[in-house]
Amino acid sequence: MPDFKKLGLLKLFEPVAADLKRVECALAEQVSGFEPHIRTQVQCLFDASGKRLRPALMLLAGGATGGVNDKHVAMSVAVELIHLATLVHDDVLDEAELRHGQPAAHAQWGNTISVLLGDCLFARALQLTATHTNTDICCRVSSAANTVCAGEILQNQRSFDLGISREQYLDMINMKTGALFALSSELGALLNGAAPSVIKRMRDFGSHLGIAYQIYDDCVDIFGQERQSGKSLGTDIRKGKLTLPLLLLLEHTDDVRRTEVGEVILRGADAERRQLLDLALGNGVVSESLLTIDSYVQQARSKLAGLPDNVHIRTLVSLMDFISYKSRTLMKEAVAA
Repeated sequence: MPDFKKLGLLKLFEPVAADLKRVECALAEQVSGFEPHIRTQVQCLFDASGKRLRPALMLLAGGATGGVNDKHVAMSVAVELIHLATLVHDDVLDEAELRHGQPAAHAQWGNTISVLLGDCLFARALQLTATHTNTDICCRVSSAANTVCAGEILQNQRSFDLGISREQYLDMINMKTGALFALSSELGALLNGAAPSVIKRMRDFGSHLGIAYQIYDDCVDIFGQERQSGKSLGTDIRKGKLTLPLLLLLEHTDDVRRTEVGEVILRGADAERRQLLDLALGNGVVSESLLTIDSYVQQARSKLAGLPDNVHIRTLVSLMDFISYKSRTLMKEAVAA
């Protein structure tokens, strides 16, 4: 296993590094496709964007199933635009001040402009997809975009709902995050004309990986350090989002104290985040959160079993190991703090 303490995502994605640079160049070229009066804002969004996980997934899935071509680069741009649009909208809804260590869009230009910028990114992504001659590609991209938005709506509808079940939470994050991970992975295979069974396996792989990654990200919001994460933390608690650690905390709390803990969660006060953190660290939430992440990582791993071995498959396996490593490191640091 690679030494993840020294190995970051950029190094991990080395097998597709050249193609990721092509994606970056293609994204930069997209700025001129927007109306002149919003190009500065769009450029700022691109400059402050993050890890390019979804393009990397598409490129790796393409490499794993026959090779990367220009179509993979073009569709990676479309999927990344959808992802960026969801981040802009998320930060407005969550009132998050930071994104990747930079002021969030709404903190710079206000909610109205930020929402409309997100809409422009969505529209541009679908415009790019519509140029593809394969209508199945267009259908899958638009369907995934719809699923992501529906998942966000559902999560906000269930805000401050202490009755949400673990299964409902997992369904929501599969819609919010799993959908674009699944889309990226399946398009990587689909654009190579892979067999339907391989396309489905890559889609299922992406879905399971996306769930594992989102659980990890939800744990960061509670257990993480803001200076390390580069984004505003505690937003889930403030907005009443019942993520896995909070659901587990309620499950693991006895009947006498459950009402009290529920009231703390519903108040969503920043001053009480430490209280929730201490409670979560003390009653099995950490270990069960890690077990759940590992479960979805293993489900993702099973979907790659039997595919021809190559450097891209091995990198996807390393990506799964990386998420497990980051999850364990997060929890270890939280316990030690």
